[in-house]
Amino acid sequence: MRNPFSFSVLPALCAAFALPAASAYAQVTTNTEILDTLQTQAQHSTPPSRHAPPARRMQKPAAAPAQATGSNNSSATGSAVPATSKPAVKTTIPDIPQAPPPDPQLTTPPNIELHPFPIPPQPVVQLKAAGKVTEIKNGIRVTFAPKSADLNPVTHQAILTFGQKLAENPYKQALINAYSSAATDDPSLPRRMAFSRGLAARSVLMNAGIPSTRIYLRVIGIPHDSEGNQAGTQDFIEISQSGNDPS
Repeated sequence: MRNPFSFSVLPALCAAFALPAASAYAQVTTNTEILDTLQTQAQHSTPPSRHAPPARRMQKPAAAPAQATGSNNSSATGSAVPATSKPAVKTTIPDIPQAPPPDPQLTTPPNIELHPFPIPPQPVVQLKAAGKVTEIKNGIRVTFAPKSADLNPVTHQAILTFGQKLAENPYKQALINAYSSAATDDPSLPRRMAFSRGLAARSVLMNAGIPSTRIYLRVIGIPHDSEGNQAGTQDFIEISQSGNDPS
């Protein structure tokens, strides 16, 4: 094997002697015996093997990982905070049915009795009461004596017959317009008298089979013509039917 140090010393010494002096000159003497001694020591010295394992470096022990805590891993000084134990969360898997549930069974609703509006009693029929019946469009007109709401047998029977015919058609309603003459000493008397006459006709219609929800009473009081003057006949009511058949 070739010694890598055999010619490494001589070129270095020769290069040192060959450097020119910039400002001064020195006398150099060469001792050949010393050079031979250096060359002999270099030949007997054993170079390190290329396959020798490298020196092991001292490794610092790895720091133990800090245990995770709820919020911070370590304090401000670097010391590890012990972890707080959390209870394990148990997850439950819902049971999925194999088939859809059956259709719901509808029960028959209970039979609840209806409580209709109580039917008022029939008005008292006065045999000698003044009044007559006149046919109008879709109804009748019934007259009364001044300051009276009494019905005689003729007027009572006319209102009852009208109600019985109207009860056969549930899509029709009864409209009652009540009027009365004026009074000099009591301005409210016409409306109160007209209201009493309308209630008497309403009682007869309800006894004929017409519910109260199909009867509309309108109290007008003193009647007037198209020009705003008081009409000649003032003590009467008009009963007519309204509404259309679904056909």
